[in-house]
Amino acid sequence: MNFSFHGSLAIGETGREQCSSRKTGFRMTGYYDYTLVAASFVVAVLASYSALYFGAQLATLEQAKARLWLALGALTMGTGVWVMHFVGMQAYVMPMEMSYDLTITLISWVAAVGASGLALHIIGKDRAGPLQIVIGSLFMGGGITSMHYVGMAAMEMEPGMRYDPVLFSASVVIAVGASGVAMFICRRLQSIQGLKGTALQLGAALAMGVAICGMHYTGMAAMIYPENAMPAADNLLSGDWLGAPLALFSGVLILIALFASANDVKQRRNAEIQALEESRRVERKALYDSTTGLPNRASLANHLVRELARSETDKHAFAVLYLEVANHREIPDNQAEDAIAALARSVRTAVDEGTYLARHSTSAFVLLVTNPADDKHKDMYQRLRNLPTDTESGVTLELRAGQSVFPNSGRNSRMLMKKAMETSELRKLGLASMNEEVKSADYFEARSALPET
Repeated sequence: MNFSFHGSLAIGETGREQCSSRKTGFRMTGYYDYTLVAASFVVAVLASYSALYFGAQLATLEQAKARLWLALGALTMGTGVWVMHFVGMQAYVMPMEMSYDLTITLISWVAAVGASGLALHIIGKDRAGPLQIVIGSLFMGGGITSMHYVGMAAMEMEPGMRYDPVLFSASVVIAVGASGVAMFICRRLQSIQGLKGTALQLGAALAMGVAICGMHYTGMAAMIYPENAMPAADNLLSGDWLGAPLALFSGVLILIALFASANDVKQRRNAEIQALEESRRVERKALYDSTTGLPNRASLANHLVRELARSETDKHAFAVLYLEVANHREIPDNQAEDAIAALARSVRTAVDEGTYLARHSTSAFVLLVTNPADDKHKDMYQRLRNLPTDTESGVTLELRAGQSVFPNSGRNSRMLMKKAMETSELRKLGLASMNEEVKSADYFEARSALPET
């Protein structure tokens, strides 16, 4: 679909009448091909998305791979913007065929790729503040502007073209502004993953595509040609392939690059997930008992130290309850672990929420009970005293229990554990804790009366 664009240049008497206020140039009569305009926009959006995608990933990559991605991102983005320019030029149908000098055209491509690479390098830094964003925007916007106007110069018009200063300035402002917004969005998107991040990238790419096309077509509108201006006869680049075929080729290349990089991201994330799962497995193996799933002795020691520090600060008592299978050595080896696992399930069911439970040894468990004389624990003590002693495999467990209370029984983990391991009949579990709580309150009151040092 085509439309007239009377704001462009007209050669001959009609153009002279339309632009009588411009004595040094003439607006050419031409029109835009909607299909190629749409193709240029699609290429601009794909180039923008590639910039956002690669920029958002750079900060998470190792140095060697980051350099590879930086080069790939610069090539896809720079080439995409460059192709958009020439597709947009081809979209403008003028009385003569557009052609371009090969060397100057390649220079415009280098400008686009170089500016994209510099911008992505700044975005990929661990720390890129407002100043770096501004500097990067100037370089990137300047590179895009240079690409555009160097690409225009590649036509080598005779006589040479000029530009409307207002529209020229507007195109530069659009390029720099769009670059700044793109870099800012890239930094923000680095911390957003998943569908939300993809949706934001697509929305930002659409906005950037509009800005890039706006810069290009504003620059096109700024052109002022002398009467009878024509491209150089020896220009090597010309023909319809600069339009839709070039846009299609560029779009496919960008999509291939995005697909390859997306696959790499997926593999890296899978590797990270596996590494995290392995780390958790190792941590769990180091801090948890494999048979019962409860915290092990090492985890108990760490928790007990933290509980001591917290109790000193908050001035509250806590009890260490030690529960052991006294006849563990008499249980057949092939039944021992199953019996302990069954007991662990029973104890886990009996304890109150918030009570810490750990496996201390092959035959013993430890519970840490905050404010053990509180009435809310009476039912728990009763359930613990009534723990089942007969397992499904026919093994009968002989259970004994011991207890200590901080701070009366001891003021460090060694003393508390030593006292708790002095076991007696299970029916006594919990009763002594309530009596010793009163003594603990006296200890805290005496401590608070001491002068501060």
